[in-house]
Amino acid sequence: MTSNGPQRINRLLSRKDAAIFLTDLGLTISAQTLARLLCEKKGPMCMRVGSRAMYRECDLLDYFRQQCSAPRQSSDEPLRPASNDHLPFPANDRDNPARDT
Repeated sequence: MTSNGPQRINRLLSRKDAAIFLTDLGLTISAQTLARLLCEKKGPMCMRVGSRAMYRECDLLDYFRQQCSAPRQSSDEPLRPASNDHLPFPANDRDNPARDT
C-alpha cells in the first residue's frame, strides 16, 4: 500500500493558499501578512517559482509550530515553547527519510 502523505506535505502552495492553510490550522493570517513577513524575514520559508512566491506545506507546518506555546492553565503563567508532540507532523519528520519516498 502506498501513502500519499510525503508527496502531499511537500506540495507547493501559492501565498493565498498558504494563508488559507495556516488559517485552517488555527493561525489566522492573510496573504498580505505573509508578504510583509517575507520582507521582514520573519515568516515561513518561501521559494520563488518564476515570479511567484510559493510555500511548501512542511515549511508552513514548521512556522505554525513556532507560533504555538505550551499549554497552560492560567494567563499568569509565562509562555513556554510547545513540545509540539500534540501537533500534526512532528518536527523531526523533516529528517525522516521515509517522508521523501
